[in-house]
Amino acid sequence: MTVKLIKTLKLTLDTHSIECQLDKCELVDEPETEEVTTFCDTETTSTPNYKLNLGGFQDWGTVEGVCDMIHAAYIADPVDEIAFVVTVGSKTRTGSCKPVADVPFGGEAGSPLKFEVTLDVVGTPVDGTAA
Repeated sequence: MTVKLIKTLKLTLDTHSIECQLDKCELVDEPETEEVTTFCDTETTSTPNYKLNLGGFQDWGTVEGVCDMIHAAYIADPVDEIAFVVTVGSKTRTGSCKPVADVPFGGEAGSPLKFEVTLDVVGTPVDGTAA
């Protein structure tokens, strides 16, 4: 069996394609679990709790800056939702997300200015196929 390594990923936030400024983009589920004990048995139930973890280089002031977009959504009252599409190979996951904290601004002298931010996914992402 041949293993196909996928080394590229595409992210679209609202209508902006974001790739070159990212070095991390992962959609993860951190489910909330609950145990229910009855006289018969103990059952564990879980509720999906998706996060979109992003990391990369700060791109403040650029035309399609991911930092500006997340910052604007975070300071809006109430916090704005951002539509997303994550494409890995020929598969996609789509949904909307909200920032839970602001994007870092600045950093260490002499180093590239990087950021890491977590966005809460609203609901459950939808699976699809890339066009």
